[in-house]
Amino acid sequence: MIIPSNLISENDFSKIFNIIKKQYKVLNSNENKNGRPKKFTDQQIIACAIYGVHYSIFSLRELEYKINRDLVFKEIIGITNAPDYSTFSIRLKKIEQHIYYGIYAILIECINPKTRLCAIDATALRSSRFDSEAKKGKGTRLGFFTGYKLHCMVAVTDIIIPLVFDITTANVYDNQPSSLLYETKIYNPFLILGDAAYDSEEWFKICEKLDMNLLTDINMRKAKSIESFNGQRYKNALFRKSPIGKKLYKSRLKIEQLFSVLKGLYNLENPRLYGINRYKRHVKWCLMAYLIDEYRKKSLKIVSRKYPWNL
Repeated sequence: MIIPSNLISENDFSKIFNIIKKQYKVLNSNENKNGRPKKFTDQQIIACAIYGVHYSIFSLRELEYKINRDLVFKEIIGITNAPDYSTFSIRLKKIEQHIYYGIYAILIECINPKTRLCAIDATALRSSRFDSEAKKGKGTRLGFFTGYKLHCMVAVTDIIIPLVFDITTANVYDNQPSSLLYETKIYNPFLILGDAAYDSEEWFKICEKLDMNLLTDINMRKAKSIESFNGQRYKNALFRKSPIGKKLYKSRLKIEQLFSVLKGLYNLENPRLYGINRYKRHVKWCLMAYLIDEYRKKSLKIVSRKYPWNL
């Protein structure tokens, strides 16, 4: 079947595939050139994973089926038949281990968000009730739920960009993945905003050690007033109540906007999934798809955070 060139060039996936090839070239991964060449390149496999996110495809068998029926997409990425579902599984696992985080970091560098002001939070990811690996946790809005959590550090100064993230079971409290602070250090944030869950002496000590500042909401616990607080928690409570503290803390709401967009446009939360590895894979490619879209928006000088149909 002959497909018109303008249909390919104007297709969104043509632009997405060009971005993937560009970033992959910058990464300059050392592919093994010995032996038989791979039937499908890493760029093609990544493009297929992004295709699955955009069309809310959660099964690799379904992904294989849908790509085989999409003649335009196959023409764009240069394949005649979609990879087998077992090929998808093996190749995606290798990409996630060795290439994914490199491309993720390069995309952030290309977007170049201002990282002096960041926010941290966790969002609930409900899973199937038959998921034996999921745990019970408690969310602010959901109450008790079964599933997982996405812990995320986000740049909120201008563009809302997820810098580092971690996926855990739902029983892990929000402030337990303190490793995110160490990973964020490479972006040199000045101030990190968090809700009351992060009002912890341990987090203030880590931030002081890393030469960063932490502003959180006040967690009273069983205290009657902030006068009973000690050290950094008392200083934080005083600053949080000050006019400048209140103004700065409003920027924390942007991370809630990010979670809303990820769940609304990218189907971040999917109760059909079961098993933490499947959920991790799904979340990783949702975040990658979001970064690619933000990179495209910056290239087109679109600054709005509205949904595409409201632009």
